[in-house]
Amino acid sequence: MRHKRINKKYEELINDFIDLSDKLDVRIIHDKGDFYGDDCLLFSDNVIVINKHKPLEQRVNVLAKCFSKMKIDNVYIKPMLRDLINQAKTDNT
Repeated sequence: MRHKRINKKYEELINDFIDLSDKLDVRIIHDKGDFYGDDCLLFSDNVIVINKHKPLEQRVNVLAKCFSKMKIDNVYIKPMLRDLINQAKTDNT
């Protein structure tokens, strides 16, 4: 039961990232392929490709890392999502 609740939380976070990507005109693609490490691929700042075979938690962290590299100061972001993005910024330095 707890596992389902945790997955639901991460699914909601991924949906929040998708909503954020719509505001920023960024496309998120969940795909399989040759990914080195757990990082996302950014193409010309408007497409993010993440590995759909990674666990939900890892995909959330990868999305946070990608969005931490974008200019998002003037966009409303849910507090929990902003915390994840800010944490990813701190981890990148």
